[in-house]
Amino acid sequence: MPRRALVGLGLGQCINWGVLYYAFAGLLLPMATDLRATPWVVTGAFSSALLVAALAAPVVGQWSDRGEAPRIMQIGGVAATVLLAASAFASHVFHLYVIWAALGFCMAATLYEPAFAIVGRRHSNAAGRLRALAFVTIFGGLASTVFLPLTGWLIGEVGWRRAVVALAACIGASTLITWCVACRDAAARTEPLAQAVQRAASRKPAVGLQPMLVTFAFVSLAGTAVMSNLVAALSERGFTAGTAATLGGLFGVMQLPGRVLLLQADDHTSPSVLLGVSLCLQAVGLLAWAVVPSDTAVVLGLAVFAVGAGLSTLVRPYLVQNEFGAEQAGQLNGRIARAQQLARAAGPVVAGAFASLAGYRFVLVVLGATFAALALASPSRSASASPIRPL
Repeated sequence: MPRRALVGLGLGQCINWGVLYYAFAGLLLPMATDLRATPWVVTGAFSSALLVAALAAPVVGQWSDRGEAPRIMQIGGVAATVLLAASAFASHVFHLYVIWAALGFCMAATLYEPAFAIVGRRHSNAAGRLRALAFVTIFGGLASTVFLPLTGWLIGEVGWRRAVVALAACIGASTLITWCVACRDAAARTEPLAQAVQRAASRKPAVGLQPMLVTFAFVSLAGTAVMSNLVAALSERGFTAGTAATLGGLFGVMQLPGRVLLLQADDHTSPSVLLGVSLCLQAVGLLAWAVVPSDTAVVLGLAVFAVGAGLSTLVRPYLVQNEFGAEQAGQLNGRIARAQQLARAAGPVVAGAFASLAGYRFVLVVLGATFAALALASPSRSASASPIRPL
C-alpha cells in the first residue's frame, strides 16, 4: 500500500477518533449547561453511541470482508458530518440521544475496524502489514492530544454549537481525504456477492477466537477504567488535579513509542509475542503505580501502561489477520470490537464502584494482577488459518 495512501488513512483516523470519540468530553459540560440537564444524563448519549457501535461492529466487519470497507467508511463519514452538524441545533437532551445513537453506526463505519480491513487486504506480507498497521495507529494515537485541546479552544472562542459545526467540517474533510488518497483504488477491489458467499461457506472455524475476545475485552475495560478515573486515582496519591489532567492529556503520546518501533518490524516479529509483551507492560505499569511509594514511579508506571495499551491496539488486528487470514479478519475483528466496546462502557463504572469500597490502589493491583495472569496464559499459537493474501 503506497505511503501516500497510508498517510491519508492515518490522518483520517486521527480526525475521526478525535471528533467522534474524544471531543465529547470537552463538549459535555457546555451541552449540559445549555440544555439544562445533568452531566451524567448527557453522558448517556455518548454511551448510546458506544452501544450502537458495538452492535454494528460485526456487520461492518462482514461487509469489510467483501472488500466494502472503503464504501462503508465513506457512507459513515458523510452521515457523521450531517449528524454532527444537526446536533448543533439540538434543543433537548432527547435530540442528543437520537443523534449520538445514529453516530454509533458512524463510529463502527469510520474508526479502526474498516481501516484495518483495508490495510490487511492490501498486504500479503505479514511484516509489511504490521508496519502499515503501526503507521496508521500512530496517527490515531495522536487524536486525544490534538482534539481535546482543540475542542476546548473552539468552545471558548465560538461556543459549543459552532464548535460542533467546525468538528463536523473536520469529519467531512477527513472523509474526502480518505477517499481521494486511500480508498478510491481499494473500492474497485470489491468482491462479487456470489464469490463472497462461496468463500464464506469454505471458511475454517475460528478456533481460539474466544481467548482473544476475553483478553482484548479486558484490555479495553482496564483502559477506560484507568482513563476515566485517572484524576481521582492520581489525587489519591497526592497529585494535583492540574497535574493529573496534564498526564491524562499526554496519554495518547505515551502510547506511540511501541508503535514507532514496530515500523521496523520484519518477518520474525511474532504477533503472539507482541501480545504477551503488551500485557506484561500493562501489568508492570499498573503494579508499579499502585505499589511503589514514589511519585516518579507513578508517572513511569502510567507511561509504561500507556506503551502497553498502545501496542494492544496494534496487536489485535495483526494477530487476528495472522491467525485466521485476512479473508475473514473483518468479521472476527468486528466480534472482538463489539466485546471491547461493551467493556469500555462497563470499565468506568466497575472501577469507580470498587474504588469507593477499597480505594484506587486496590483497583490498580487487581487490574495489574489480571494483566499478569493473562500474559502467563497467553499461548504462542501456530497459524492455523488460511494463508493471508490480497484480493
